[in-house]
Amino acid sequence: MLEINQTVLEDLKAIVSEDIDWQKLKGSKVVVTGANGMIASYVCLSLLYINDIMDLGIKVIALVRNKMRGESKFSNILHRKDFVMLVQDVCDELKYKEGFDYLIHAASPTSPSQFISNPVGTIKANTMGTINMLDVAVERKVKGFMILSTREVYGSFSDNRDFVNENDFGAVNPALVRSCYPEGKRLSETLCSAYKHQYKLNCKVARIAHTYGPGMQISDGRVVGDFIGNVVKGENITMNSDGSSVLGLTYISDLIRGLFRLLLDFEDMTYNISSKQSVVTVKELADTLAKLYKERKINVVQTTVNANIRRGYLSNKVPLLDSTKAETEGWISQVSIQEGLKRTIEYFDNEYKCKIL
Repeated sequence: MLEINQTVLEDLKAIVSEDIDWQKLKGSKVVVTGANGMIASYVCLSLLYINDIMDLGIKVIALVRNKMRGESKFSNILHRKDFVMLVQDVCDELKYKEGFDYLIHAASPTSPSQFISNPVGTIKANTMGTINMLDVAVERKVKGFMILSTREVYGSFSDNRDFVNENDFGAVNPALVRSCYPEGKRLSETLCSAYKHQYKLNCKVARIAHTYGPGMQISDGRVVGDFIGNVVKGENITMNSDGSSVLGLTYISDLIRGLFRLLLDFEDMTYNISSKQSVVTVKELADTLAKLYKERKINVVQTTVNANIRRGYLSNKVPLLDSTKAETEGWISQVSIQEGLKRTIEYFDNEYKCKIL
């Protein structure tokens, strides 16, 4: 059985309790790229937990680029026969030579600081890496291929709309360095469409927004992680803006339930998966955290950042995701923002007791 942090274990129980036909995964091998990331690591743990309680004989092949980080993250499960950790770049030839049934492609830089410091690497992971994984999926005749995309593929709209559905599209300025991320993700989606059309590959695209929870990167330049990092460290919450920008937050267990529904149950290729119940401004998020942990005497302060860091931020309004399509087919977010924040900080308060993630 998995030996993990109690908060994470409760999340896994919530994920597996979802009304999904998990038997479709019986005896399958699942490759997960970007496994060191929060979302992909939760996917891996969910599959192993399914094995523990349902004995489905799933084998997880977790692709990581950073060996040291992977060995630390997965230290307590490296011995399991149903888990294999592969150390390689997603753009290189896949080292796993056996056949497999599903490929979940989550490898991509996601931090604004990475978009500025490594724009070429960001593009490569989302284009060359995606082509590489799609080719392998066709060659091994997989049952399903799923890629994690982003709300940023929608770009900006002249009408300043608040929400977008799967058929809406705005503009992205390709001349900006920061566009390495949304433009790379746009091409990755088009690649999925092309491989689905030409090779009949069962492709799924999950468009997601701000996901938070245990195992997320804190203090990495993204507002949610920075704020949570402030609270965990007992620091004042620092806003690098006036706080008027709007966030659509989704707690990790809700997102993972949506991803598995998309992979195993949903009919179409592309879905928005984002909670409508946790829409807040940056200022409201900061105030909520300060109130939840008022005993830590945390204040909300506003500051400015240098021009180079600001280049990594979105300079235009990108609408929130309308997840009506996914909700119509059975996915509903369950975790409120207050509960999700408490669970996340509870995890980080106990992180040194946690053996993985």
